[in-house]
Amino acid sequence: MPHPVPGTAPALEYGGARNRANSKKADMAPNVTRILVPTDFSDTADAALAYAKTLAGQLNASLHLIHVFVDPYAVAPFGVETPMEPELRKRTLEDARACLLKRLDAQEEQRFRGTRAIVTGLTAKQIATYAVDHTIDLIVIGTHGRRGVAHLLLGSVAGHVVRIAPCPVLTVRNTRSAASKRTQPTTATTRVA
Repeated sequence: MPHPVPGTAPALEYGGARNRANSKKADMAPNVTRILVPTDFSDTADAALAYAKTLAGQLNASLHLIHVFVDPYAVAPFGVETPMEPELRKRTLEDARACLLKRLDAQEEQRFRGTRAIVTGLTAKQIATYAVDHTIDLIVIGTHGRRGVAHLLLGSVAGHVVRIAPCPVLTVRNTRSAASKRTQPTTATTRVA
């Protein structure tokens, strides 16, 4: 079966404490009506968003796009961390709002009954919290597909979301960028945690 969006490979993953406590059948919502797409504005996140838009259209589901803003600290002389300057923080948040609007414009917001939001905190935790607070049925998130040392060093937000999410998580790898690094085509997999 072809994927709705060329150049993407989805993997539906069941994770989180709630999901492990229930049977797989009980976890699958009979009707997905609210889809959450976290974005860091990367090509991989954009591939997940494209996939989610197609899915939302097919399921007549609403689409909710969020960006988790991690408050950065500036390193001052002598290695002291200080909070970001208020004006720089304001500009950074304005840029993030503009990037969200670029990815889910007013026309698409209306078409998908969608929302755009910026939340602050630890990325995976905020995604899971948002999903609970907004009764999300499915999270569609991009994954870079890192393995080995790169995965250990960089971690995986998508993997962490799969483990703590209150609902099913569909991971989407941008196979167009991955194809340039591999000779073998990427296939979809289903993982049950």
